[in-house]
Amino acid sequence: MSSITAYQDAVDAGVVVVQDLAVFATPWEPGVTFPDPAFDAAGIIDDVVEDLGLLSLGRIDQKGAASLSPDAKYNEIMGYGALAPRRRILQSEGMAIAIQPQEARKITHRIQSNLDAGAFVGTSTGGFRAKKTAGIPPKYWSILLLGLDFNDQTGNEVLPWWFFPKTGSDKGGKISLSQDAPMMPEQSLQMFQDGDNLYEFGIDGAGWAELAPQLGWASPTEFTVTITGSPTGGTFTLSIGGQTSAGIAHNVTATNLRSALEALSSVGVGHVTVTGSVGGPYTVVFDETVSGTLTGSGANLTGGTSPDVVIA
Repeated sequence: MSSITAYQDAVDAGVVVVQDLAVFATPWEPGVTFPDPAFDAAGIIDDVVEDLGLLSLGRIDQKGAASLSPDAKYNEIMGYGALAPRRRILQSEGMAIAIQPQEARKITHRIQSNLDAGAFVGTSTGGFRAKKTAGIPPKYWSILLLGLDFNDQTGNEVLPWWFFPKTGSDKGGKISLSQDAPMMPEQSLQMFQDGDNLYEFGIDGAGWAELAPQLGWASPTEFTVTITGSPTGGTFTLSIGGQTSAGIAHNVTATNLRSALEALSSVGVGHVTVTGSVGGPYTVVFDETVSGTLTGSGANLTGGTSPDVVIA
């Protein structure tokens, strides 16, 4: 292994690919945000889709699929005689959303034609018809994109998602009448500001929870270690990530406690901080590279009254 490869610290399963995609839409209501929690061990919680009133656009075209194109415009501040800008001032932010549906669903026709649900009426022969008139005010839609991938190492789901609380149809897509293409046009949408919100996004699922610490996403974890029962001698041990420390003196300093934890292969040097007075309690904080719950054993503590180590 080359030195460069070692520094890369590559995580193959961390390459997230949208292998399948579900797209949902509902008429916009001001102030709606994506709920938390929205996922559990089985994936997205069913009530999330129902509570938001989201309707599926059905299966999306494999080739056209969906794409997101962020766009930010800046005013460059140039100094006289300078060859490069000194500052830039944000002028606007936007996002173009392109979706290629296949199925002739009512929600999709509503977005494309900018019509209310009531504009579509049934015919006497079981079909539908609608009339497009001039001057209809623009309508807005909340859009959820829910992707599916898998953790190659465990097979568990990785679920990337994007929620746009307010979008509007940007331009009408071409309607194909070719015999080898679906009739439904591409949905071209533009993101709009909803209060202070533009959009929300994230990745969830059991497969992602397994990958997050390796990719720098897990939050630092804090534990409080308390020595109870006033021991006068002996040692205790701490364990995390399947590794257990050597015996630690009952009256250890914060510096030596940190060294004992850094000696564990599940922690390593520089990934934990420890504060507190001799004898504790100690505050132990692991950075995002360390996963697991800190546990302890006071079986070898002596003296005092039923001494033990308690971790919260």
